Amino acid sequence: MLDKEFWMFMFKIIIFLPFILFMLYLSLKYGGTKLRKLQDGRYMRILDRISLSKENSIAVVKIGDKAYAVSSSLNDVKILFELPSEEIIKIEKIKELPQYEDMKDLFKKHIFKKQTKEEVRYENKK
Repeated sequence: MLDKEFWMFMFKIIIFLPFILFMLYLSLKYGGTKLRKLQDGRYMRILDRISLSKENSIAVVKIGDKAYAVSSSLNDVKILFELPSEEIIKIEKIKELPQYEDMKDLFKKHIFKKQTKEEVRYENKK
């Protein structure tokens, strides 16, 4: 009885794992650009946010071509100051989503890069 359930489970994994991997591939290949296009068309965007406490936070909000540091609490929202255009450019570069041509590009830039760093650390310990 247990043997039959095990083989049924293995059969399901063999059938659905390629489907899941294919869906992951599609979402990585096409999802990033679609998500970026959705946000690029907005007039107002939150570029960055940090929580100070459970109820209070500070955010950088871009409205048109200008950006403002805004404090937010349960009772009110206040504009603290306007950010210079150089700071807006820095924040947008930091928050920019990386674009990859394909899965090989993703692996080269992240997974293989981590392996080489670990190899360098190992060699430095010798």
